[in-house]
Amino acid sequence: MLDIFADVVEKDNQFNIIEQVMKELENTHVLVGIPEDKTARKDGKITNAGLMYIHSHGSPANNIPPRPIIEPALENNKERLGQVMGEAVKAAMAGDSASMRHNLDKAGLAGQNAAKSYMNDPANGVAPLAESTLEQRNRKALKASNAEKQVKFTTGDGKNVSFTANKGQQLVSNPIPLIDTTELRDSITYVVREKS
Repeated sequence: MLDIFADVVEKDNQFNIIEQVMKELENTHVLVGIPEDKTARKDGKITNAGLMYIHSHGSPANNIPPRPIIEPALENNKERLGQVMGEAVKAAMAGDSASMRHNLDKAGLAGQNAAKSYMNDPANGVAPLAESTLEQRNRKALKASNAEKQVKFTTGDGKNVSFTANKGQQLVSNPIPLIDTTELRDSITYVVREKS
């Protein structure tokens, strides 16, 4: 004989689990960026979050053009990120909270890696560095020596630059905008947290 009451209670419990996990998903954010605990910089002059904001929006007063990184990186990877988030939704619909969380972490990590890769990509389309910035970077990277020589190179946007450098010094091999010390790039991460 079939116990109808037990079957109804079991299905009701299963529905409650699914409903609970769906609410958990609905109340969860996956955020890619620079969280407060990762924002300090070694030089202490500005935080990584503040620096990312300036680079993302530009600073006309300081002749810094906008060079957004996180938003375009996520936009360029929305199909992949959508697939992973879809897996999180499927897990939630199955009532599997652990799998849902795992997929939310996968989506966050994919977003973090997309932003860091985009930042490293010389073909990302961000505004090239100014000649003065390239000169400053090269001087900073050069080893000290007493003899001088004239250095000439072409920037990413085709401009010819020359300056005097010490003998034996080498040029920066990677004039990619936003990559100097790598502190800013390395501070990009993700968090999965409840919506507030």
